[in-house]
Amino acid sequence: MNLEEFCYRLRAGYEEKKDLSRFIEEGRALLGELLKDPTWFRVYLEKLILDPEFLARQEPSIYPNEVTLYRSPDRSFSIQAYFWEPQTTSAVHDHGSWGIVGAMIYPVRERKYRRLDDSQDEGRAELEETSRWRINPGETTFVLPLNEGIHLMEAPEEHGSVTLSVYGRSIRYGYIQFFDLKRKTVRRAYPPRLLKRVLAVRTLGYLADPWGEEILKASAAGPRPEYLEKEIAQALAHLRTQKKG
Repeated sequence: MNLEEFCYRLRAGYEEKKDLSRFIEEGRALLGELLKDPTWFRVYLEKLILDPEFLARQEPSIYPNEVTLYRSPDRSFSIQAYFWEPQTTSAVHDHGSWGIVGAMIYPVRERKYRRLDDSQDEGRAELEETSRWRINPGETTFVLPLNEGIHLMEAPEEHGSVTLSVYGRSIRYGYIQFFDLKRKTVRRAYPPRLLKRVLAVRTLGYLADPWGEEILKASAAGPRPEYLEKEIAQALAHLRTQKKG
């Protein structure tokens, strides 16, 4: 199987509007077939090295080791490859959509977590590890959106690994959350372009100049994505606290 056939068969299953658990189960089996023989991946390695236009079309991502191989025209799903350096570990993180993840070149390990708090205290999170296992080439795992998909991935050996991920349509746009297990904290992580906008909003939130508040209020009055609405609200609240102080 090559990537084109995989996308065709996955879309056919998606359009049948099956129960999500059944769709993920069938999608994992389909991804396992694709991962059995990764020779199709050679063309993408060639493009990354020899085709500057392919590299230029890559959207900036939260993860610098991510490469988008396919995005469906209706944005219902996308496929990413992840290049793991030897003995590296991702942050503990959640997801904005369902996802199916498989090892393609050398094994990886996954740890899954359950959130113990009620998510109501901004910036705080307490997690409990629920499982850990080794994913060999051709094997898959899956994640669900938000608190149902908290995990980390790691390349445990002294050589690099490559994983392949299929992600569905996001139900939370703009960011994912990174968790710190020891400090029991959580923070939003943005891709580079969005992060620049968010940092500008946060900067306005601690400026004492009146024009800073004017910009924030103007931003709050217009249409804005959910992630920016949260950031603007927090910046305005910070300004009000400063005034009282």
